[in-house]
Amino acid sequence: MATEQKHYARSSFSKGVTKLGISILQTAKQPERAFQHGRYFGIPANTKLAKDTFERALATPEVKNLLANRPSQTWPDLEQMAAMPKGSLGWCVHRRLEKLGISFLVDQSQVPESQTDEEFVITRGTRLHEIHHTILGLPITVAGEAAATAFYASTGSSPFHIGILSSWMLRGAYEPGERRLIWDAIGFGIAIGQEVPELFSPRWEEGWERPITDWQDELGLSELLKTSPFQDEFANIYGLNLE
Repeated sequence: MATEQKHYARSSFSKGVTKLGISILQTAKQPERAFQHGRYFGIPANTKLAKDTFERALATPEVKNLLANRPSQTWPDLEQMAAMPKGSLGWCVHRRLEKLGISFLVDQSQVPESQTDEEFVITRGTRLHEIHHTILGLPITVAGEAAATAFYASTGSSPFHIGILSSWMLRGAYEPGERRLIWDAIGFGIAIGQEVPELFSPRWEEGWERPITDWQDELGLSELLKTSPFQDEFANIYGLNLE
């Protein structure tokens, strides 16, 4: 008689693993078409494993405190950001959004007025990605995205982020010339995560006019940024010297 396997873990996304593999491979090959190729990255996000990691994130004291007193999701528009003091968080975010042509992030019509905690976290997390790129000085390149994703994956262990990170790790197989910088960027993202457990709970929306260097000092990032493989990013994009 066969005995029951009490600890047998069956993946709830096994049926979609081939599709996920396609997204990983195609995104690695053509990162400029990541939004098209990455349509299957959401498959692991719908698993129980992903839901468990998400619930753990919601249960941390920092996030619970934020949810108990939510900051406004109303962002300044681009003109308001541009008028902020040079070197402030808002001014730097404006420089970045303007350069990338992604002003839709400040369109308040995209943000529902009433949201559950889960909806709020997902919406805010999506928008904060650009603030995280700004505060860490990460370019919009495979290496820059690899650094950001490595930070998210190493601090949250989300299957969603680990799937995306797999693409950036594989990129060097298609373009060997990019491999060294990508892996240096991944190491940088992990190093940040070892010192800063998350960048979701800071109340960014209440400090748009604060100097970006004040934010970096408060979060313990200033010394870590000196080890970044993107040393020229702050000077080239924001005209700032952080030393």
